[in-house]
Amino acid sequence: MNWLEMHNVEFGECIVLGSAQGNILMVDCGSMNIKIRENGREVSDYVEHVLIPRYSLARSRAFLLTHFHRDHFCGLKRILKNKPFYFDRIYLPATPVDPRGRALLIEFALYVYAFLGAQSEFGRMSIGALRIFEQISETAGTEAAYTLGRESRFCFEEVEYEVLWPKLDEYPFSPLFTDMVEELDVCLSSPFIGESAVRFLQLKEQFCDEYIHCCDICRPQGRESLHTIQNSINRLKGILKQIDELSDSLRLLPAAQDIIEILSRPAVRSEYSDAQNAASIVFHNRRVQAASYDDILMTGDATPETFDRIAGDLYDGYYIFKAPHHGTAGSWSHVFGNIAKAHVLISNGDYQAAGMVGEQYSAGEGIKHCTNPSACRWFLENGYCCNRTAYCWEFCEKGALTLRCPKCTGATRNADCGIYIVSDRRDYGCLCDL
Repeated sequence: MNWLEMHNVEFGECIVLGSAQGNILMVDCGSMNIKIRENGREVSDYVEHVLIPRYSLARSRAFLLTHFHRDHFCGLKRILKNKPFYFDRIYLPATPVDPRGRALLIEFALYVYAFLGAQSEFGRMSIGALRIFEQISETAGTEAAYTLGRESRFCFEEVEYEVLWPKLDEYPFSPLFTDMVEELDVCLSSPFIGESAVRFLQLKEQFCDEYIHCCDICRPQGRESLHTIQNSINRLKGILKQIDELSDSLRLLPAAQDIIEILSRPAVRSEYSDAQNAASIVFHNRRVQAASYDDILMTGDATPETFDRIAGDLYDGYYIFKAPHHGTAGSWSHVFGNIAKAHVLISNGDYQAAGMVGEQYSAGEGIKHCTNPSACRWFLENGYCCNRTAYCWEFCEKGALTLRCPKCTGATRNADCGIYIVSDRRDYGCLCDL
């Protein structure tokens, strides 16, 4: 990696790793916002007219999706819709299974799909994984789809990266989320409930089995032939079509209202969202020898419990550390206190869907690179960037910096650290001078 760009997509994430050879790896692309409040521009318009052209001359383009939440995922859909075959390779999170072999995230999404519909608000937020292989096959090519889980490895510019999470077998879903899926199953468990309910449960099991199979054969190591992968994708598409054909009769079942009531509970939706975050892809570079500028930890929206489980796999320090879940206080793990961090990446915005930037990050070590300082209490209360105490050491008249990023001063086109905040107004080396 030669440089890194963070796009201001408000409460969302889009981080692009770039090489001197002209290749990119985009990690996530999405936003919870309709508009970017910095300039009033719609996020979809920004993706189409700024982000896509910015990397159009790259020799090769790869994408890595950490999880299927809108604020990480909707930009990818926009790119593939407007520019098919833009990416040469797309890495997806493989679905984890519990000790019984059940893919609970996919099962829950199928209940949402069948009983609330793909066009419902919760449906649009919840079922992105169900058609992802079909969509990639049609807009990027079957050969572009790769799936990642713990111990998977992939390369970008002669650096090998290792996936630390999610664990794919015997995955530790929370007891509450497991009980939620069981409660949905119980609603359809009566032998007298009707043929459509029995058929849905059969199709749900078939879809999950095929989805797990598709994830397995798309892994970078031990990848199957394109013909085998395409056949699996076709079977997924066919099963989902059969569920579509059942949907009207399913919603007429006596149990349908019970299922809809369960899916509509705020606590259930929150727990499902937390389960998706917890299964985010976490990856870092594999060290060849000693620490280096290649050391980077990318965390998606992983939870503190995730880092408890992988603490033994983490290095004692990273040149670049991506704060999980937009740097919110709830994302902080005690494990981070034992990790040295030269640079900390924080993607947040005016609309703080899960809270503002946690003070553990703003008061911690390392240079912070924030897409929007309005999400930081430190900035709002003090009127200046926390990097002035972390990096500049002293204050001058009117808060001027004693040491400035060469990118911000206009003295050079490049920041010494190679990390940039990008918007359609300008590029920043850091936020010190804002």
